[in-house]
Amino acid sequence: MLRYCLLTVSFFMSYYFVLGQTKVEIQDSLQAYVSTGTVLSSKSFAPFYLINNQYGEVDGDAPVFLKGEVGYKRTISESWSLLSGLGFRNERFSTYYVRAKFKDWEFTAGRAKRTYGGLPSGLSSGSLAMSENALPLPMIELSLNEFKSVPFTHGYLKFRGSLRQSWMEEDRYISKALLHGKTFYGMADLDDLIGLQISSGIVHFAQYGGVSPQGDKQPSSLNDYFRVFMGRGIHNPDGSSAGEGNAIGNHLGLTEFTFRKRLGDHTLSLNYQKPFEDAGSIQFISFKDFLIGLEWGLPKREYLVSKFYVEVVRTKWQSGRGLPDPTDDIQTEEDNRGNEFGERDDIYNNYLYRSGWTYNDQVIGNPLILTYQHTLNFLDPYPDYGVAIANNRLTALHIGIEGNFSSKITYKGLFTYSKNFGTYAGIYEGRFNWGGIDRDPSFEYVFLPAKKQVYTSVEINYTEAFNLKPLGLNLRLANDSGKLYNAFGLEMSVLYRLSNY
Repeated sequence: MLRYCLLTVSFFMSYYFVLGQTKVEIQDSLQAYVSTGTVLSSKSFAPFYLINNQYGEVDGDAPVFLKGEVGYKRTISESWSLLSGLGFRNERFSTYYVRAKFKDWEFTAGRAKRTYGGLPSGLSSGSLAMSENALPLPMIELSLNEFKSVPFTHGYLKFRGSLRQSWMEEDRYISKALLHGKTFYGMADLDDLIGLQISSGIVHFAQYGGVSPQGDKQPSSLNDYFRVFMGRGIHNPDGSSAGEGNAIGNHLGLTEFTFRKRLGDHTLSLNYQKPFEDAGSIQFISFKDFLIGLEWGLPKREYLVSKFYVEVVRTKWQSGRGLPDPTDDIQTEEDNRGNEFGERDDIYNNYLYRSGWTYNDQVIGNPLILTYQHTLNFLDPYPDYGVAIANNRLTALHIGIEGNFSSKITYKGLFTYSKNFGTYAGIYEGRFNWGGIDRDPSFEYVFLPAKKQVYTSVEINYTEAFNLKPLGLNLRLANDSGKLYNAFGLEMSVLYRLSNY
């Protein structure tokens, strides 16, 4: 119902503006575009960067597409403004939202494109929390998206944050699960003094509620929500604990540091992300599992290179190879092969919320972490161990570059080398088991030995094509190669843009 209400509001707001442009005052604005094109691939599925980090819009089975977006804004006063938007690709609506903005605060309802974690340039392989990869979830959100000064600190200390509630799809293991999310960041802003900004924060998500395949309703009352908010557990009448560990639902997120330094007309930005899957894995600094990215911004858009980015991703450790909890047969650290309990974090997977950190079968976080369903495109069937993510232990080197060939022709290039180790459940025949390679050194597993893979993409945009201001042309070439599969593909499109300013 929320979806259709928001679609109707967005449509009529846009319809009113288009038909009444002569009556609209200067505080109204509209931007819209429509594009059409084709996607071609040497495989039955599109290469990595043609389908990933596209907000879940791309259907690899559709060779021809029609895509469009419209955004409407009405400025009521210096403090208040109202916005709405609608976006689609073929029959898939990726965005439909309404938003009220008061000064720096925003309230949003609907599907709105959001990312949490990482630098804003779009050159990363993807945030470890919420990237551009999956279709935006229906949500309501209160947010302070720009840093705001802490009173009495003269602008040297700032903060921002957000609080959201989302709804997951029906067609998943725990049907219609709820998703709580919040962020909080602080910044030391010394830009005017020494050209340096240092910020740090936390992103926290928790899947909870919903209905299991057996018809069991998971805790989702208002009291349960507050327990989810604080990461606390709840006890069933039989005395057992609901959710994973001591907390309701599936908790995950990241801690993050960002350093930004001006060097004359250049800017260097360093971003560090540490993922967590439970309270035991929350750390602000770790050199075992992390994403670290360094971006160099050049001073002028006319440069052949305007931004250069290099990133290292590592999710191989996951607190270690020991079992998460004792079992009937494994009670001591000696039984646990000398390891502590509380390990094998199994990033993006959960024993109860088995569809994991996915939405509509696409990873919500970094897409280098592969779903089981996607790997069946190029691997023979193999055990999934009851979870959606089949490859969450990896190391990767990623490079991004963008610039300008001229004032009208821009480009973006992406290169990613990954080494994929599968999951602990795969190599040991279960997350709570010591089998597989522990018992048989010659154990066969699809990610033994680790599979190396390279993903590349080059995109070229031509604006004001043929001296026609609204017209644009886009070409994207992508090639994947390695031990997983080899594929080549391209996307070609033509775009027509409308704007009243």
